[in-house]
Amino acid sequence: MSTANTPHVAVAKFAADQGTKITAHTADPGKTGADQAGTSSGATTWGAGSIATEGGIEYAIVPGSGVVLSVPAGSTITHWGQWNGTTFLRGYPLDGSITVNGTGAVNVTVTPRIRLRG
Repeated sequence: MSTANTPHVAVAKFAADQGTKITAHTADPGKTGADQAGTSSGATTWGAGSIATEGGIEYAIVPGSGVVLSVPAGSTITHWGQWNGTTFLRGYPLDGSITVNGTGAVNVTVTPRIRLRG
């Protein structure tokens, strides 16, 4: 059974609009926001939703603006988390992991993207 694209984009946009606070994570944050890399967070601005095909599968996509976060050197960032204030909402894998070299805290840019398969 197939569905028109409009409802999928609306659901993805609804999920995005629940929170703008973004964090970086070294593993899947699960349901609690676990494995956060450092304590840094920032706010994204969610864009318009659209339909994209990746690997032959259609997804509703809502992109966010890049968020600069300070993370500990030696970290590998694999996921990002979405928050509404202090309430963790959900986490997603990055399109590609970010390995942080150097010493001390290092700034990285995480670009969140809500992706919903319809």
